[in-house]
Amino acid sequence: MTSFVGRKRELAEITRLLGESRLVTLTGVGGVGKTRLAVRVADRMRQEFPDGVWLVELAKVSEPALVPHVVAEALGVPDQSTRSREEALLEFLGERRLLLIMDNCEHLLGACAVLVAKLVREDNRVVVLATSREVLGLLGECSWPVPPMSIPDLANLAPSRGGYVYGHEALDLFEERARTVLPDFRLDSASKQAVSKLCQGLDGLPLAIELAAVRMRSMSVEQIFERLRDRYRLLSSGNRGGPARHQTLRAAVDWSFDLCTEQERALWARLAIFAGGFDLEAAEAVCTDDTMAADDVLELLADLVDKSIVLREGAGSEVRYRMLETIRAYGREKLAAAGAERTLLRRHRDYYLRLAERLDENWFGPDQFYWWDRLQREQANLWAALDFCLTTPGEEAVGMHMVGALCFYWNACGHLQDGRYWLGRAMTADPGLTAARAKALWVTGYAAMTQGDHAAARTCFDECMELAETLGDERARALTFQFRGSSEQFTGNLERAEPLLVEAVEFHRGAGIVDALTVLGVAQLAFVSCLLGTTDRAIELCEECRVTSEAHGERWALSWGLWVSGLARWTRGEYAMAAEALQGSLDVKSALNDRLGISAAFELLAWVAVEEGDAGRAAQLFGVSRTAWATVGDPLFGSQALVDTHDRYEARVRGELGDSAFEEGARRGEQLKITDAMALARIDHREKVGSGIPNLTRREREVARLLAKGLTNREIADRLVISQRTVEGHVENVLGKMGVKSRTQVAIWFTSRDLG
Repeated sequence: MTSFVGRKRELAEITRLLGESRLVTLTGVGGVGKTRLAVRVADRMRQEFPDGVWLVELAKVSEPALVPHVVAEALGVPDQSTRSREEALLEFLGERRLLLIMDNCEHLLGACAVLVAKLVREDNRVVVLATSREVLGLLGECSWPVPPMSIPDLANLAPSRGGYVYGHEALDLFEERARTVLPDFRLDSASKQAVSKLCQGLDGLPLAIELAAVRMRSMSVEQIFERLRDRYRLLSSGNRGGPARHQTLRAAVDWSFDLCTEQERALWARLAIFAGGFDLEAAEAVCTDDTMAADDVLELLADLVDKSIVLREGAGSEVRYRMLETIRAYGREKLAAAGAERTLLRRHRDYYLRLAERLDENWFGPDQFYWWDRLQREQANLWAALDFCLTTPGEEAVGMHMVGALCFYWNACGHLQDGRYWLGRAMTADPGLTAARAKALWVTGYAAMTQGDHAAARTCFDECMELAETLGDERARALTFQFRGSSEQFTGNLERAEPLLVEAVEFHRGAGIVDALTVLGVAQLAFVSCLLGTTDRAIELCEECRVTSEAHGERWALSWGLWVSGLARWTRGEYAMAAEALQGSLDVKSALNDRLGISAAFELLAWVAVEEGDAGRAAQLFGVSRTAWATVGDPLFGSQALVDTHDRYEARVRGELGDSAFEEGARRGEQLKITDAMALARIDHREKVGSGIPNLTRREREVARLLAKGLTNREIADRLVISQRTVEGHVENVLGKMGVKSRTQVAIWFTSRDLG
């Protein structure tokens, strides 16, 4: 896509509107540049939003109920609790001051309007900039119709009037885009008139201009114009009642389609089946048939990239592709007209079903981080595949199988709420008493248990147990015992939890089943043992978990074993060993965005810090943990024993620091970015509080203390009566000598040692 050209008036006016209104909607025909303009406005206003500018791409979503999910995903809302996505989103936003770009709202207008109305309510500070082909229709909404780009008046373009004068947006865009295919191309008095006629024929629509400019590789401006003019005549005879700009854009895309070879057109239509982006492997798998080999897909895809039909993203081994929504919609229309849409939808579903099955089969091993990353990128396609299954008669059973195969995506990759949504839809759509339903039931129960929704979990486990007995499904029965045992443990029924977990673990061992869930079962039994006071047994089980995991390259289940090991070592007063285990657990939890595990690790690290006499650091760790627990439901898994321990430790730290100092430290922790929180977790807990920082001069120490208090360079300069440039030099020296990368890490260092 080209860089932004022109639009100075629009930039100024929309910026002004955003200063006066909490909701501004940019409207206009597809291809007029609404998204481009919104992103440019956001970039211009970035400094006014301390909590950032966020883009939510809605074009890839077809289900209105998923709008809050997509917004939450774009914002990185780390919620795994039982609350709805909307509730979690609104709580997350709180007092944050941010700009949210809601892009392509028109096909989800009602759902977007409902959510946006809540986002811009009076008690928060969110500002929304929406793009849509029509307004949302909300009270207080300001709309700005995005006009086409400016074009010279053809009546004043006689060659005698002199050379080319820059300043017309459409011409500037055409020249910029044409130079990407012809680096020596320049607009001059000779070419200006022809390009102006072409841009006027395209009504100044940016997308149409880009499609035309890329043809400069093989055609002259005059040839492009003549070809386009013929196409308009044909189009007008078939759609006289349509809006002129729709006719123009349609003609531009029609014309670009016609200039493709037959094979390129076929691939264009087939690629339109993807939601969001895709990679080469997916394109080859979905688009190949008797008429198009995999090698053909590779070559044709490169041709479509050259023609700007497909956009290339990423680099190296992570290259992905996507289409502009207007181009994708056009391709879907061609696919439907050819009667091939259902076939391609099924191929698309089959590919992502196989991907889900590969995740299920290969999660246990050294490639977990790869699978986590792979599935995150494919979320839109996974949702589209599931939606096809659950809305197409006869495909419901496949959907049931697919939601079960995504067990680790839901439960290990931070998608508990999404998982329960799709699992619930699948079980409603396919009520058959099958092994796939049994799996969906225990997977749902597992997710509900993790969220602290133990009543819902028990309902799932009861139904799964009955179905497993009917089917003779021993594996489903054992996994139901395993997760039911954990649920009983979290609700305080340890005597009930232990035999359930013992039976599950013994079944797995007897059957010779070794996978991520069986290793997790060992860690869960160790957890119960620890709470029952049998810490020696807990440590033995954790060691079994470690040995098995290391033999297979397992990381996720091992991280829970390490966490339980940390709990057991803390129980025995072995604080250095506890911290080491917890930091190892935290490394994996952070890489997988496992919010539950992150919360649990920071919580226990706070307990260790208290025992080591580091009250200042403990307060910050409690703050980090407090923020993390708020995203996953009940703190400390709903275990009253652990909650009571937390309360005792917090009271102890408050007693040492005082309520005011404790809350200040906790607030610091709450505000830390994850990278800085990880740095806080890694501070050597065995260092003595108050130990000095080597190699800092007196002035550098003064600067470091002020950094720790959150002062800017200008404020430090005013406080110390020195120049800002001098302060910048001192800050650079401080960071270098302390071996840290951010000002926040300096603050952590000082406050954790009571040196601030």
